[in-house]
Amino acid sequence: MMFFLFSLALSIVFIFLLHKAKMSRKTFLPPGPLGLPFIGNLHQYDSLNPHLYFWKLSQKYGKIFSLKIGSSTMIVISSAKLAKEVLKTQDLTFCSRPSFLGQQKLTYNGHDIAFAPYNEYWRKMRKVCVVHLFSLKKVQSFSLIREDEVSKVIKKISQQAAASQIINLSDIVISLTNIIICKIAFGIRYDEETHEQRKFTELSTMAEELMTLFFFSDYFPMFGWLDKLFGNISRLEKNFNDLDEFFEELINQHLNPNRPKSMEGDIIDLLLQLRSEQSTSIDLTLDNIKGILMDILTGGTDTSAVAVIWSMTALMKNPKVMKKVQEEIRKSIRIKGIVNEDDIQNMPYFNAVIKEMFRLYPPAPLLVPREAMEKSTLEGYEIQPGTIIHVNSWAIARDSEIWENPEEFIPERFLNSDIDFKGQNFELIPFGAGRRGCPGIALGVATINLILSNLLYAFDWELPYGMIKEDIDTDGQHVDPNRPKSMKGDILDLLVQLKNDKSLPVDVTLEDIKALAMNMLVAGSETSAAVVVWAMTALMQKYGKIFSLKFGSTSIVVVSSAKLAKEVLKTQDLVFCSRPSLLGQYKLSYNGHDIGFAPYNEYWREMRKICTVHLFSLKKVQSFSPIREDEVSRMIKKISQQATTSQVTNLSTMLYSLTSTIICRVAFGIRYDEEAHERRRFDELLIETQAMMASFFVSNFFPSLSWIDKLTGLTDRLENNFKNLDNFYEELIEQHLNPKRPKSMEGDILDLLLQLKKEKSTPIDLTLEDVKALAMDVLVAGSDTSAAVIVWAMTALMRNPRAMKKVQAEIRQSIGKKGIVNEDDIQNMPYLKAVIKETLRLYPSAPLLLPRESMKKSILEEYEIESGTTIYVNFWAIARDPEIWENSNEFIPERFLNSDIDFKGQNFELIPFGAGRRGCPAITLGVAIVELALSNLLYAFNWKLPWSMRKEDIDTTVRPGIVMHKKIDLCLIPTNYL
Repeated sequence: MMFFLFSLALSIVFIFLLHKAKMSRKTFLPPGPLGLPFIGNLHQYDSLNPHLYFWKLSQKYGKIFSLKIGSSTMIVISSAKLAKEVLKTQDLTFCSRPSFLGQQKLTYNGHDIAFAPYNEYWRKMRKVCVVHLFSLKKVQSFSLIREDEVSKVIKKISQQAAASQIINLSDIVISLTNIIICKIAFGIRYDEETHEQRKFTELSTMAEELMTLFFFSDYFPMFGWLDKLFGNISRLEKNFNDLDEFFEELINQHLNPNRPKSMEGDIIDLLLQLRSEQSTSIDLTLDNIKGILMDILTGGTDTSAVAVIWSMTALMKNPKVMKKVQEEIRKSIRIKGIVNEDDIQNMPYFNAVIKEMFRLYPPAPLLVPREAMEKSTLEGYEIQPGTIIHVNSWAIARDSEIWENPEEFIPERFLNSDIDFKGQNFELIPFGAGRRGCPGIALGVATINLILSNLLYAFDWELPYGMIKEDIDTDGQHVDPNRPKSMKGDILDLLVQLKNDKSLPVDVTLEDIKALAMNMLVAGSETSAAVVVWAMTALMQKYGKIFSLKFGSTSIVVVSSAKLAKEVLKTQDLVFCSRPSLLGQYKLSYNGHDIGFAPYNEYWREMRKICTVHLFSLKKVQSFSPIREDEVSRMIKKISQQATTSQVTNLSTMLYSLTSTIICRVAFGIRYDEEAHERRRFDELLIETQAMMASFFVSNFFPSLSWIDKLTGLTDRLENNFKNLDNFYEELIEQHLNPKRPKSMEGDILDLLLQLKKEKSTPIDLTLEDVKALAMDVLVAGSDTSAAVIVWAMTALMRNPRAMKKVQAEIRQSIGKKGIVNEDDIQNMPYLKAVIKETLRLYPSAPLLLPRESMKKSILEEYEIESGTTIYVNFWAIARDPEIWENSNEFIPERFLNSDIDFKGQNFELIPFGAGRRGCPAITLGVAIVELALSNLLYAFNWKLPWSMRKEDIDTTVRPGIVMHKKIDLCLIPTNYL
């Protein structure tokens, strides 16, 4: 029923669009991405990290741009100059708040400070907060509470330190800030494990979630009934009632003459006194008091903890800064044993650390949105009343026009600077500025200063055994409580279903499946192999080495152990050797007429034989060695020229060019010049094809909703890509059939296939579509997988100078002064081969092996697997399994020196190319390219990082796509060895 209603609703909208929507943007608005009718830019919006999404758009559209979500127009600004215009010069124009359902309900219809609209009531309540609740004098009066609680935590950590226990600092700091805020606001100390503490935590967590939740009625008023359908209204009402009951109990306790002494002078007590004495310009009601308490509950408990945690994170990643700040604190405090709040004013470097932390890791990277109260102008653009204004403080704080080396943690930048974070310097506004700046800033900063200074004074800190500072995760996912979550999450409530069949491996919960689906959807249509594999690995850690989930009509089983991989890929290979039919892959492989994505049948078996016997046999691969050696030699000469002038070399770009050139010559007999039109066309085709292969098509899992793929434009993109590819292959085939073809085309892969077709020397009659499908496999799988491996190998070696020195010594000792490494030389380089194995273990091009499909009912680990189930083998998890690999996350090539483990499909702890019948048939060709290119790069050049960059700064994040590419290009400075 819910599916029907949802589909019906969107169908009505779609019909409405065709007749009523206008695609043109208003000329008075700033530029911005083109949206869809009715929903605007909602389908493009990244709710997990909106500040990053807005920053990316600002790179394309400028420091001021516009968006449309439903009926709401948004303006996003990303410069200090414009922030000053909004928050100071035109503060009165932009000082109201948009009305979002969750926030309005939980703040007693806007009777708070943070989310209330700008009016007379808000001005008077702001005065109450500034004068009575958060004045400097009042904040200082709470110092005993802060110092007492910090002292207790220091003692607790000290006991754990005596036993060398690992400390979960995040949990400790969050608990500490919660306790401090509860004592200051409510006069109550909740012990960590009590029922009251759990109740408080659950209430605040749910409140924060509902404040970020997407409500249809906020942007699509005519579809507000969907909020009821999804259950969000009932959840909101329940949370409000629970919170109201919680606040009511606290107020009753404070009104009791026998109340605990700790409640005297806390924030509730102050507010009740003001109400009783009627000493303010407004008659305070209990709802007004509860609205203020709501702000404290959601805004005060987590933000201070987050700041302390990020500070410690940054310091652990920057040991020199850690040492310097600890020396300052300890020199100032000496052996007093504790840092008091009065001491902190004499610690300039510590205060610089705090400022730098707020710059790089602001608790709210997007300021709470403002709403225009009247028509105005920004940068020459007309801003209409009711427009929502976002200030991207995160982007401003990393603006290279303002900050030198903006991505680096450098507290020294603030030592001789008057820049502060209190709202007067618009390049640093983590707490906002102007009328709507945070009134509780003094309280928050006092809490942060005291906790952090004592942690740094009392203890020396080190990482758990085996962990290095590069392993510290800094991929923070800020959730801004004032932005809607993407509609995708709510749609998933309907689209994602649980499979309760107990014959399957342990079922993943609905929320876990939604999280995985969001990982697949969040980057848009193009799925990141890395993001999905990490999500599946997280589920493995929760549910075990085999678990099941269900997407729409598709049952999925994920295996994450070498033992189970062997069962799937060898023992029961014949049962699990088919492929699921996924739209993008099926279409681009000419309806499954290739090797990579075709279902298992007689056709596939014969085509596999053609590949192994004719195309990728060892003899054939060796016959292409002159092409590989020629192209590698050209690349080395080009880099050598750059090395003479100490130029920075973009190794990523160079290697992608090298491997695609080799593949084009091997497969098509053509060498595209780097700047030629044909080269650009080839690169565009390859990128778009890989994007389509990685795209999430709704119809793969929800056939009845296939119209969504058409609505989003994915179907048209796929058709266009297929036509362009077909034209590309058609031209190549015609060139090969031309008697006057270039000599370079003789004996290439396309030539071999056309000969087999002409001679009919295979058991199947090859068609041109069969030939094109195989060419597609070569294009997609061969062009940049080898480049990705080499880039990751160089990345790992630059991060591990000892291994770099060792492998270069081996190569140079073997080659001497010959000047070039040939393929025959590589057999005598065991450490180089170990480096490549270790790279393939840690950085596989395909961290999830291509999915298989069960052809009949079978058993895995005593679980029944039905016919048609999709099987994923999580090689990334297997390759980092601590039960198999010692120090599994470290780059240690030595582990392979006295080991028979290889990557060719017989050792299931290392299967980057798969195994069994569906293992990669072109493994020999790919490895030959990797070995030759990498060995020559290591032989011919010494490598160093660009000026001021350290090995710890080398980025290892991954960009979206079907292949696990390094997100940021690897740029190095070569110097000639000879």
